[in-house]
Formats: sequence, structure tokens, C-alpha cells
Amino acid sequence: MLTDFNEEYDNPEIDDDILKMLNECFDKPLSPEEIERRKKQRAIELQEKGFLPENDELDETMTSPQEEVELAPKRFIIEECIPACKELWAKNIYTFMVSDHLNEGQIWVEVVFDALSDENKEIYNNLTGDDVIKFSYHKGCVNFGVNCVGELGQQKLLELAKQFKMQDVPKNLAWITEEEFLMGYCGCYDEYDNPNYIEMLPPGEVSMSDDQIYEYIKKYDEWQYSTDSQKKLRKFSSDKVTKSTFEYSKEHGMIFDQGKIYLGQFHFQKHQEFLKHLQKYREDGESQRN
Repeated sequence: MLTDFNEEYDNPEIDDDILKMLNECFDKPLSPEEIERRKKQRAIELQEKGFLPENDELDETMTSPQEEVELAPKRFIIEECIPACKELWAKNIYTFMVSDHLNEGQIWVEVVFDALSDENKEIYNNLTGDDVIKFSYHKGCVNFGVNCVGELGQQKLLELAKQFKMQDVPKNLAWITEEEFLMGYCGCYDEYDNPNYIEMLPPGEVSMSDDQIYEYIKKYDEWQYSTDSQKKLRKFSSDKVTKSTFEYSKEHGMIFDQGKIYLGQFHFQKHQEFLKHLQKYREDGESQRN
């Protein structure tokens, strides 16, 4: 939408009154008729690309909490990816991102690789098929999907998701250690100078050739994610702990259980479902042996 007609269309023959009227038109809220017209046009475009119809709830965002996405998948995820995502969520596999309608001809799901159990990492590595695609889009994440959309794509993506196994909820996304919690949320730490600190200038502030800048950007990215980029480091200080971990966790709306801090009831409940699954698996094994 144009916000300033003068910037987009500089015509000396148009007087100020007309310019004012045009700007008011662009700033004016869309009428119900215009909204409906655009919906129909959108539906035609998606149909031509082979996608399933877009539901009225869809309001995609870049990042949203796992709990929020699971409660309202139609708001965040295109129809093709919803069944596969629900299959993964039921197995405590948290999704990082999914494809959208800009990914023409393919659909995919993205997960944090280290958030997968060893068994599920192996399953990911062994995913194969004529239409199967696997790649890495974000650092530490992996994507799997298929080279088709619509009902066929939806079904094939779901079949891939069904190959994964139930796992416990992932560290960092669902829980952290007691010490990490006390340091990160409760200020129970001391700071000290990092003896290995290295200073690096942002790529935009250095002068070098194209070949050199490419290598520099790679090194800079690695540096950003390492402790070498931190002037100060932290270490746990028990002297600064003034309450029990249970009290601290309750204040932050978290749950302390078996030495772990679950980041909310949502994550803890999913952990409980995993324990039930584990118990049933053991009982079924005992029954077969008997």
C-alpha cells in the first residue's frame, strides 16, 4: 500500500487537492467488498499453484511460542502442513518453522536438530523418497518435506512425520537445568573477565575484497555464537541463592521436578505424556515376555 502518493508518483500536473484526495484513498480502510474481492483473487492464485484453500484464520507470524501454535494451528500454519505438525507435536517434537505459500511446489517442516532424540535424528537422516527434500535453512535446524503441494503433498508430508518416534520434551525449548534457571532467571551468578575474549568488527565496518569478506562473514557468524564474543562470563554463585528452587520456579510460573525446570505447565504436561508412553512400552514388553 502506498503511504505517500507524492513519493510514488511525482506529476507536476496534478494539483495539491488531487494529491490529498489520492493519499486519503490509499490510507482509507478497505471496504467489505474490497476485502472479499481480494480473498477471491487470493483463492484463485493459490488454486493455480496447486495449494489447498487458505483458511480464514491464517495470520502467519515469524515466531510464536510452541504452546500458542499448538492451540491454534490454523492461525499459524498452512493447511498442507497441519496434519504433519500435529503428528510431530503428539510425539513431543517441537516445530521451529513451516513452509508457506511462497514456497511454490513444495512444503516442509523445520525442527531444531539437537532437540531430536538420537533415535529421531537417525530417522531424519534416513528419510528418503522420490519427492523427499531435506536441507538446512537456519543454523542448528533441519528441514524435511516433499516436492508437491495440495492434498497429495499434505498426505506425503504426514507420512514422513509418522516415521518419527515419541520422545521426551527437548532441553532449552521445554526445560533447563536448575543451575541455568537460578543463573538466568534469578540472578544467582558472579561475573568475571573472559580470558579468551576476541574482538571482531561487524562485516560492514571492515574493508576487504569480496573473497575475503565472504570468509570473514563466516568467521564472524561463528564468533557471535561462541563465548569468545563475550567480554564477561558468568558462573553460578550459591551465595546469591536466597530462596528454595521451588519458590523461585513458582514465582516465574515454572515447574521444578527431578532437577529440571520446566518452562510452564504446557511443557511439563507433555513430559508427563512421555512418561506414560514409556511406562506403557515397558508394560507391553513385560507382557510379551510373560
